[in-house]
Amino acid sequence: MDTTTDEAALRDSRRHQLAYKLMTYKVRTRTISAMTGLSPEQQRNLRQRWGITERMRPRGSSPVSLSRFTCSTRARSDGVSLAAICRAYGLFLPQAVAEISQRAPLSLELAERLCQAYETFCACFPHGRLQFESLLNFVLGITRNEVIGLGQCAFCSATVLIDRLDSRQPTCGQCRSAKAATRGST
Repeated sequence: MDTTTDEAALRDSRRHQLAYKLMTYKVRTRTISAMTGLSPEQQRNLRQRWGITERMRPRGSSPVSLSRFTCSTRARSDGVSLAAICRAYGLFLPQAVAEISQRAPLSLELAERLCQAYETFCACFPHGRLQFESLLNFVLGITRNEVIGLGQCAFCSATVLIDRLDSRQPTCGQCRSAKAATRGST
């Protein structure tokens, strides 16, 4: 058999495996298309073959708000953990972000790394409610550094998630708690 045929078959197999993963993560059709290059019709055929019902599919727009990562001390802490995982998988590299920002299908390698980061986060935080599409927004948000970003705690230099729209000094959860306890004891 021809090696180019083998490579094409392997690539198609990887695309289908990726599509299956994304469908089990309850990712929307448009996002799956962007990550795999599979059309909505191809996805519909695969869902039927795999027994994924219409009721299992999410509806509506993909989440776009980044406030879920800054709405509480716990959310900020989880955001820093997610950032560490994303960094470990090379998702903050300029070429990765440029690829995610475009509306063309992602490279299989990048899409697979996004899945690995998502699975790692879910394994570390089994009670978390992170949606895969929120992970995509998070990677873009951190890299663009317009609404959220990474910085250092004003008191202990720990890595913190910064809400660029908040004028207060960035502080980690521990320093914030210690500061509140100090205020409460006086």
